[in-house]
Amino acid sequence: MSVNKGSKNQERKILSERKIADILAVHLERLGYLTVKELVLNSSLFEIRAITKRNISKVRIDVAAYKDGKITFIEVENGLWLTHPLLYRDFAHRVFLACPFSDETPTDSEQISMAKVYGIGILKISELGTIMPILSPVDYDVPPIIANPIISLIKSKLGIEQ
Repeated sequence: MSVNKGSKNQERKILSERKIADILAVHLERLGYLTVKELVLNSSLFEIRAITKRNISKVRIDVAAYKDGKITFIEVENGLWLTHPLLYRDFAHRVFLACPFSDETPTDSEQISMAKVYGIGILKISELGTIMPILSPVDYDVPPIIANPIISLIKSKLGIEQ
């Protein structure tokens, strides 16, 4: 954990990306989701470049979850940056950006506005592990040709027979 000086010159712990992913995975599992940390989608499953329209060959998701026919992807960052979550929209029904709760930065309102436009949810995680929803995501339609292999991959990572 890194330490950040609070507004009253208090030291405040900022959670690492790994710790935030751990907190979210435990929370989702308690809610009944099949949950995997660090799920990688690569060109052996999909034509990643064609789907994302970017010159990349794989997409790594910090937390992937599945429940009731819906795939949820959560990108964990140390601040409000939407670059990676924007890549996930074509692969998941719901996409979130999760980051540590911290003092607002000058770009936060711009990033929240952009997240709203693209339907990306935002979660902030306190130093005590409290999950604070800031913005709800939009549910996207994901064609079965994309969703089914991802659901199978999540299940196989968990050792669930298909």
